[in-house]
Amino acid sequence: MILYTVLIVILLFVLIELFVIISEFVAYVRTRVPFVPTHTKDIEVIVKELKISSSDVFYDLGSGNGKVVFLVEKLSGAKVIGFELSWWTVLYAKIKAAVTGSKAKFINRNFFNQDWSGANIIYCYLYPPLMARVQEKFMSQMKPGSMAIVRDFPFPTMAHSEKYFLPKDHEIYIYRI
Repeated sequence: MILYTVLIVILLFVLIELFVIISEFVAYVRTRVPFVPTHTKDIEVIVKELKISSSDVFYDLGSGNGKVVFLVEKLSGAKVIGFELSWWTVLYAKIKAAVTGSKAKFINRNFFNQDWSGANIIYCYLYPPLMARVQEKFMSQMKPGSMAIVRDFPFPTMAHSEKYFLPKDHEIYIYRI
């Protein structure tokens, strides 16, 4: 009996790990962007320097496990939404939001197929091949006064209004409409 229980637990563990691996692989194939977390100190600098507040609506494009979304909500009180294609990271973020009482929302969809006009701030840490499309959508859908916070890989043809150097040799480019 104990042997069967141990085998079932091992099988469940293997199935969960398989789900995580397949989910991350499918998300990577669809986006060509791996899951790379942002450091807590970087988010703290961003919120403080850019004065993100409770009156802001913040979209994280490629929100991963929700770390940026949760910290921005906690530090600023902003309304926060994360868009992510990887099933397991969205599931993790939704569970964490429910457990912690966070009002953050997580949407398991391609952010390019979503309307961004409801936000006044977007944040992204994406690779260069995607940045022209992000720039185009930012310029076409965001309202005057909106801001894009872009980590490490700037928009290809739009001049940034500000640039910050973060700990651990990262850069943040700020674009305003």
